[in-house]
Amino acid sequence: MEIDRDLVQEMINNSVGSEYVIHEFIDSSKYLFITYKHRDFYADDERGQLIGAGPIVYHKETKEYKTSGSGDFVCGEYFGYLNENDDYVEKQWSVEEIKNDIVRRKFVNEDDIWNLALLFIGENGDSGSMTKNRNYNLLLHNIYRSDNTEVILYFEELWIELDLKYEVLNPNQILLWKNM
Repeated sequence: MEIDRDLVQEMINNSVGSEYVIHEFIDSSKYLFITYKHRDFYADDERGQLIGAGPIVYHKETKEYKTSGSGDFVCGEYFGYLNENDDYVEKQWSVEEIKNDIVRRKFVNEDDIWNLALLFIGENGDSGSMTKNRNYNLLLHNIYRSDNTEVILYFEELWIELDLKYEVLNPNQILLWKNM
């Protein structure tokens, strides 16, 4: 199937800006979904992700292109088409996979911190939380809080291994830098 890549890129530019480029094509029975990513970041890097903006949609029958919003996939006309050929399997992360992704991106996503914490919880039964503090740049920092001081030590050791900055704020909180 031939699509007008110039038109799609123009639609992306008008919708979310010229720093985003065509990323991948997802085929369904009725539509072709054209996703985009930030030109400077990997697709899995939260610095380049957008909330609310959906992919460009090509209607196979009418040959029309349309920009979409995320709500179109929850309750709109595209519901059920985007992943109609996928059987959802939740990814089982390992600490090594998460560390490799961090090194590749040179950045720690909030999901990385959350998944590392979940792996620790599974092994040690901790229940911690990520908190925000207006005194820190939330794009560059995260604070992990736990009553279990072992999880603070766990993050401290991981950040040392990854050569990332951190600061233990108190025995129950650690400030984690997200940039390498």
